[in-house]
Amino acid sequence: MTAFTLPRIDARIPQAILPALMIQSRSALPQYLMEAEALSEADIPLSWECSFDACQDAMKSWIQREIGELHCLEPSFHLGLSHAEENVPFCDGSVFVEWRDDGKYQWAVGEKLEALNTLLPGLGAIVLHVLCRQSAPAYPLFVPDVALDTASFLYWYGYEDEELVIDDVCGDDEEERENMRESMVTLADFKAVVPVWALNWPRGLTLEYCSRYLRRSLRKLTDPAARQIAADALSLSLLQFETSYAEDFEGNYVGFGAVLSWAENDVTVRVYDDLCELAGQSEYCELIGEVELSPTEPKQFSEWQQDMRPRFEAIRLIDRLIHALSM
Repeated sequence: MTAFTLPRIDARIPQAILPALMIQSRSALPQYLMEAEALSEADIPLSWECSFDACQDAMKSWIQREIGELHCLEPSFHLGLSHAEENVPFCDGSVFVEWRDDGKYQWAVGEKLEALNTLLPGLGAIVLHVLCRQSAPAYPLFVPDVALDTASFLYWYGYEDEELVIDDVCGDDEEERENMRESMVTLADFKAVVPVWALNWPRGLTLEYCSRYLRRSLRKLTDPAARQIAADALSLSLLQFETSYAEDFEGNYVGFGAVLSWAENDVTVRVYDDLCELAGQSEYCELIGEVELSPTEPKQFSEWQQDMRPRFEAIRLIDRLIHALSM
């Protein structure tokens, strides 16, 4: 009886045939990162088949070490070459890093925020305000006041509530008006779930004021969990971000790192789902940030790393606050 064996491809044959300039371009990336002193020896894999993928893995190791363990957020960073698929020299393109959140989970935080307000008047509002203000440049969150602004854009022609839209469509027909009101998101839907203080921030509520309030609250609070939330909110309020890495885009923005609803599956979640559905029908952006760097200036990469450290700290604190407020 004859034994048959499957044909094998010799290990010396590459899995893909790439143009010579593309191979040289990808191979230049490790040297670029070494000159930037961007990675430590611990970040570099022990072995690899593709130096380009090894650089990607090394950067992810560095970011994970910088951010640490997370409970709620799933940041994802991608290192690439703008000309990776083109047959051009390394120096003629650019190195880029882009990041987004791969999870985009919902977390109900209303009950704990209201409990904080009961424990110390204004504490829940201040914590939420710090989360809103500081997440915007660092790691955007879809919070109730953002949901309210989005509802105005999606359903109400940019107005503060639905009444002018109903006037325009239904006129004086009371039955049609009521049917339309029941079929759409209304301002009453928000007010039925979310307190007014979480939808409209008073003028003068600056981060400096929030920081002073949180310092005072730490002297008054005795509950360990509440003290930790106040301490994390204080640390977050003090962070400064020198550079904006938001993408310049046209279309709808859906790059939020998480949806903070007041209650489970409330109106905030419905508005977010409608926004995503609309975004899928046209141009949209789901990136949290991106940066493009010169391949001939390795120092730019290390400067970006340094500039990202406050953002990594913000991601840690935002994650910790969401985790504490949703438990």
